[in-house]
Amino acid sequence: MTDPTTSDISVRSINREIIGMDSTNHLVSQIIPSIAVINPSSFHLHAMNNRLTFSSVSSTTGRLGIFVAQKGAQQRAMILLLPSSGTPSRLLICITQGFAQAARNLEPLGWSNPLSPPFVNFCLLKHVINRWGAQTLAARDDTAFLYIVRARGNELGPFANDGPFVVEVLTQLAALTGDTFSFDSVEAFTFSSGVSDFNVFINSVASSLNIEAVYGIDPARAMPLARPGNCVRKQYLSGQTGGPAAGFEYLGLDSWLKEFRYSERATFPDPWVFNYMHNWVMPMYILNLALAT
Repeated sequence: MTDPTTSDISVRSINREIIGMDSTNHLVSQIIPSIAVINPSSFHLHAMNNRLTFSSVSSTTGRLGIFVAQKGAQQRAMILLLPSSGTPSRLLICITQGFAQAARNLEPLGWSNPLSPPFVNFCLLKHVINRWGAQTLAARDDTAFLYIVRARGNELGPFANDGPFVVEVLTQLAALTGDTFSFDSVEAFTFSSGVSDFNVFINSVASSLNIEAVYGIDPARAMPLARPGNCVRKQYLSGQTGGPAAGFEYLGLDSWLKEFRYSERATFPDPWVFNYMHNWVMPMYILNLALAT
């Protein structure tokens, strides 16, 4: 008998529509570029303005799939990235910053349509391949990465505050990919203005999923992350959204003296300190640090 609470929920692949190819398990090989990372040995807990050092990690390959989760008339795209081999039992969910603040740039990409190919490809390239997904694969070989693609309006759509929906989507997604990952352990992170949505989302899934860790990267107004149970919580501030603050690791401008773009920081758009700190170093490095330490 069909469960009436999940009968209107579906997950399907849109690889062909977005990237023009597909496979039997809806995962395709994807090159992930080399990235710079913080050397974990240079980071010390609760030390103001750690003097960070950096190294690079080689380019790698992952398994990528793009899907749609739908409940009734609501739908949102999802991007799944797995390590090149193995069956990860840990899942990392990304609730990124709110997109309305960038609406002027997203309108030409058609972000009013959750499945707009130019818009989904923008998120794929900027946020998954070159940012969050790359940092995840550089830190872990046992973790699947899931990015929920926001869209205009109620940006997270059916993911916003519906725990049973999220569980059913993950169950169908795992089955659709041939059980190439599981979600026995779940971690989640957010960046910047995403923190308000993140706290609603994480509280809605806390009773249904095994949340083991949450990570906050420069959250707006230094807002603390919701912490289900006794899960690990790591939170980082650059000083551009608040702080120093209790419960956060503070990494101000002096922490980044050896970062490879530090010498050109004044060429960033005004206000350059904000753009260098909040829009460059925090999103490009901190997730990897949180996962690796």
